[in-house]
Amino acid sequence: MNMNRTASTINLLAGIWLFISPWVYGFYGGMNAWNAWIVGFVIAVLAAVRLSAPMQSWLSWINCVLGIWTFFSPWIYGFSGDTARLVNSLVVGVIVFLLGIASARMSVYPMHPTPPGVRA
Repeated sequence: MNMNRTASTINLLAGIWLFISPWVYGFYGGMNAWNAWIVGFVIAVLAAVRLSAPMQSWLSWINCVLGIWTFFSPWIYGFSGDTARLVNSLVVGVIVFLLGIASARMSVYPMHPTPPGVRA
């Protein structure tokens, strides 16, 4: 498995985890659960599409932005005092951000035609 596929697969799993985390941490009744559901869903979908379309590196750049958003969401939504949720957001945010960069930089490009004068 190449680095792009590995990074996208881990980001897919991180997105799924973020999506289910409101139930794991018991905050599914709060408004900030919607942030985890929407952002987790989008991270997972973008990573899944990136797995099936390796030339679409721009999808990984969007996941980088979502990783930053996830990292700062405890302060944006006011749950930085809940240590478990804080650590979860920080870890998921860093993972999605770093692996998004790795995936975007390891793009797969189509083969270039043979230069003139060079025999294939």
